[in-house]
Amino acid sequence: MKKHSIYQQLSAAASCLLLAACGLVLTGCGSDSVEASPSEEDVWLHPYGASQSDQSLQTQFYQKNGIYLLFNDTIRKERVATNPDGTPYYDFETANLSYIMTGISNNYKEIFEFDYLQTDADKQAATRFIEDKVLPHLGGGLLPFSLLLVNKITFNVENSSTYGMIQKQIPMVYAGFRCTAIVTQGVADMDDATQKTYCNDILKSIVNSKVSALPANAFDEFYSYSNAYYSTYAMYEAAEAFFVDHPTPYSIGLLDGGYYRWSTEGSLIMYNIKAKNYDLEDYTNAVFTYTDAEFEALYGEYPICMRKFKLLKDIYQTLGLKF
Repeated sequence: MKKHSIYQQLSAAASCLLLAACGLVLTGCGSDSVEASPSEEDVWLHPYGASQSDQSLQTQFYQKNGIYLLFNDTIRKERVATNPDGTPYYDFETANLSYIMTGISNNYKEIFEFDYLQTDADKQAATRFIEDKVLPHLGGGLLPFSLLLVNKITFNVENSSTYGMIQKQIPMVYAGFRCTAIVTQGVADMDDATQKTYCNDILKSIVNSKVSALPANAFDEFYSYSNAYYSTYAMYEAAEAFFVDHPTPYSIGLLDGGYYRWSTEGSLIMYNIKAKNYDLEDYTNAVFTYTDAEFEALYGEYPICMRKFKLLKDIYQTLGLKF
């Protein structure tokens, strides 16, 4: 028997009621009461191939967090026809991490491969880790529509600007528009300190993927304190005078990062200051490594460092990061 969608059934029922109200139809519409058919199944909540154990975990997770939980990127798979050779033809839908709302295509092709979690124990441990460690720090625009928890992500990018060359990446996180995939392999074997470090790495990756959503001038004040010094190089008399006013990199708001040389030893006195993007990277690492008290213990005597640290935390909080 052919099944009509809920919209078809309601439309038919509404037509009958309208005609009856106008006195044009006396019989033929059946009962006076109109009942909609059961609503269609939420395929994101109970995706294709999910076991009973998976479904129970997914339902509890969604009810608690309002986020869909996935262990496979196939959302729906339905046989709709038969190929000429007799093999089945399927219509299917995937989580599609590269989906973008505008539908505008970029000049590259993205191909994802996943190693899935296999055991119920691994899935449960991964879910606990995400729920207890990661989600409490995510809010606003950082909260994903769905989470895909896997053992491994392989991300192949075919870029037209590189004449079809494929660039292979193996990220721990990929934050897409409607699905964020996270590698959770081995989290059950991590101690609390290791889980915290891994959680911070995940959060940093998610935040970095969303930075492009910020206004173009979001980091202007952050950069303003050290802007006069980025990517500069000096020696001899100029360097000597510079060191009188700025005896350490912290004096101009730069952290340890290994991307510059700051030397007053030997006959060659010089400084070679890092580029702007390294400065942001250093402070981002600091934000996800140190508490306010720990950072102050290290850099409290350097006002510019303290201001830049607080500024960056405020910026990331506007994205939805919770400390």
